[in-house]
Amino acid sequence: MERMLVAIFHDKAAAHKASEALQNMSDEGAIAVHSIRLLTCDVGGAITVDRTYDALPEGTMGATAVGTLLGLLGGPVGLAIGAASGMIVGATADYAKSRVTEDFAQHVADELTPGRSAMVAELYEESTDAVDAQLHGLGATIFRRDLSDVADTEYEHEISTIKSDLADVKAEMSAKRANRRARLHAKTDPVIKKLDDKLTRD
Repeated sequence: MERMLVAIFHDKAAAHKASEALQNMSDEGAIAVHSIRLLTCDVGGAITVDRTYDALPEGTMGATAVGTLLGLLGGPVGLAIGAASGMIVGATADYAKSRVTEDFAQHVADELTPGRSAMVAELYEESTDAVDAQLHGLGATIFRRDLSDVADTEYEHEISTIKSDLADVKAEMSAKRANRRARLHAKTDPVIKKLDDKLTRD
């Protein structure tokens, strides 16, 4: 399963060890790691980023989802950092498929408090047991999202939004047609009444 993995640690050294552990597991074929970044939250709450590993070229899903998470964590500033470090690149389709939801980012933000570090990875794993055993041994708090689920959730949300917008447009057009008919009747009804009165008298 393609997943985004976020592991929160009390210090940057543990996050580096976690990154090395995942890369070793990938080399051994236990998992497939696409991308790893280390995020550190300083005492002022600002997030800095270290690029530690990329198995795939920039512009792939493995790069963009990490950048999207960074953007959600840091707002416009974080988004700019993500773009500058090559993490938000590639086709719109790649970006849409890898989008990370705000609720997931909020869970990460709640744990990534000043002084702590996070290892953010995109990987393929058949089971979570092997990775969890490595990371829990380093004191990690772990979050995961299946990227396919993220894509499906976002797609369904976008379709729902489009349908809602379409319904609003149809309602507006219907209201405009009704107003035009009312104005037309306001102009023609007196004329028709006069004609009917004339015909009746004659």
